[in-house]
Amino acid sequence: MKPRRWAPILFGVAVFVVFVILGAGIFGVSWVRDHLDITSATEMDADAAFNEVRQRYRDKPPLVEYSGASTRTNSPAADAPRTTLNTLHVLAFDEDEGRLARFDLPFWFLRLKDTPIRFGTYASGLDELRISLTAADLERYGPGIVIDLSRGDERALLWVD
Repeated sequence: MKPRRWAPILFGVAVFVVFVILGAGIFGVSWVRDHLDITSATEMDADAAFNEVRQRYRDKPPLVEYSGASTRTNSPAADAPRTTLNTLHVLAFDEDEGRLARFDLPFWFLRLKDTPIRFGTYASGLDELRISLTAADLERYGPGIVIDLSRGDERALLWVD
């Protein structure tokens, strides 16, 4: 009787796949932990952090300003030259929890998406505004504040550089 050679090969492939999935999961968790910083903060600390970013881009209006009832959009010109961007930064503050969160996302990750980017899907209510931005729109806008959100006790600021 001929021995079955496919069983050890199949087992080896299954073990390899499990190790690849575990490695990818560990890498993903590690990467997020390196790029996400959540700290306890008072409202004054949050104001200082938000004002620092706003001061840096004071000469350029935010792409989208949302403050509960009013929204203002400053779309980039369709023929504006594209700028190379490196990072999308997120700064968020929740007054109830007293937490200030910072997150940096490499811009190349946004370029992987062909369709418009949906900021704050469902959770933040930005879907109601029908914000439709692509990585190319952000590159035409250039470095600056993309979204300045202030609603009740929640504030968020997204900017690119």
